[in-house]
Amino acid sequence: MPDANSSILALQSGDIDMVPGVSEQGAMQLGDGYSIVSGPQNMVQLMALNNSVKPLDDVRVRQAINFAIDKNVIIQTVADGNGTPLGSNMSPAMKMYYQEGLESRYEPNIEQAKSLLKEAGYENGFDLTITVPSNYQFHVDTAQVISEQLKQVGIRAALKQIEWSSWLEDVYNNAKYEATIIGLTGKLDPNEVLGRYESSYAKNFYKFSNSEFDDLVGQARTELDEKARADLYKQAQELLTDQAVAVFIMDPGRNVAMKKSLKGFKMYPVQKYDFAPMYFTEE
Repeated sequence: MPDANSSILALQSGDIDMVPGVSEQGAMQLGDGYSIVSGPQNMVQLMALNNSVKPLDDVRVRQAINFAIDKNVIIQTVADGNGTPLGSNMSPAMKMYYQEGLESRYEPNIEQAKSLLKEAGYENGFDLTITVPSNYQFHVDTAQVISEQLKQVGIRAALKQIEWSSWLEDVYNNAKYEATIIGLTGKLDPNEVLGRYESSYAKNFYKFSNSEFDDLVGQARTELDEKARADLYKQAQELLTDQAVAVFIMDPGRNVAMKKSLKGFKMYPVQKYDFAPMYFTEE
C-alpha cells in the first residue's frame, strides 16, 4: 500500500492487523483503540560537511555551524516531534556502543557560533550550498529549516535539489558538494557505522581524515573484549563530535501501529520483524 492513508483505513476496517510505519498524524488518527509502539529506528539523519573544501576545512567553521543549528526545532517541525536528537553517528538504539551526552555538546548558541566564525576569518559569514536528494521530502524540509537557522550567523545557505541518481554519483561517489542532508541506515556492527569515516574508506564522502580516529576504529575492529571494544567506539564518537565532521541531527522515530489484540511485538534496531513471538488475544 503506497498510500499511507490507505494503510490507516485498512487497519481501521480490519483488513490488516499491523502497519509498520505510521506518522504522528496517522497515530493520532487511529486514536486509543490501537497499540502504537514507538522508538528510534537506528538511522542517523545528518548534514554532512565536506571537510576538504573551504571554509569547511576549518574545524571552527564546522563547530560554528553546529552551534547555529537547533535540532529540537527540526525535530518538532519536520518530524512532528518524533525524533531523538543525536550528537554523533550512532543512535541510542545501539545501546552498548552509544556514547551518551554528545547530543548536548553543541547546544544552540548564536554568539558562540559568531565568535568562532570571526576567529576563523568569516565574521561576515559565507555562502554555502546544501545539496539535497529531491525524492526525500523529509531531508528537503530539514534543509529549509537549517537554511533559516544559518542566516542568524551570516551563513547564506542555498538549497540545491538533485535527483537520487545524481546524488549517488556526485555526492556519495565523488564528493562534489559542500553540504548535504541524508539519512544513513544504521547497522548492527558498529564498525560498519563508524568505519565510514576512516581515511581509507572508499565512500568517505565527508573527506574526513584523522589518524587518531583511524587508530581507534582499527583497534576496536580487532578487540576481542566486548567492553573494551565498546569503549574504543565511544572514544571514536567523541572525536567525530569534537571535530564537528557533520551536524548529527536525529534518529527519526518509527511508529508501528497494530490491533490491540496483537501482542508480543518487539522493536529491533533494524527494520526487520520477528513474527514468531507474536500472538492474538481475544478482543
